[in-house]
Amino acid sequence: MTTLERPLPLSAVVAGLILISGLGFAMGLTNALKDRGGDVASTAPLAEVSGVPVKDAAPAPLYVPAPPEKPKVKAVEVKTVEADAPTVVEAPPAENTAPAQVTAPPPAPATPPPTRIEDLY
Repeated sequence: MTTLERPLPLSAVVAGLILISGLGFAMGLTNALKDRGGDVASTAPLAEVSGVPVKDAAPAPLYVPAPPEKPKVKAVEVKTVEADAPTVVEAPPAENTAPAQVTAPPPAPATPPPTRIEDLY
């Protein structure tokens, strides 16, 4: 008899997964809590560890204010003296002597629609 014919009951599979998960969590937790030794914590301030002198060290601001807006320049109305423009003399409209006759081109002969679909290609 193969395992495909009689699979494990669902409760056994779920219990196995829970057991394996709990065992993995416990092993990870014990490994994280192991005292490795040798790593001595630095007594220097964090700013000196990063290379910044302590006197220049400052916490990063949470909010950087926007730069103040520059005052808007008010528009000044400048009065200009209009230069003497040359006077324009309008000429009377030219009379049309004879309008040109526009002839429409003759319509193209209509092609009959194709009778078969193959005729379209």
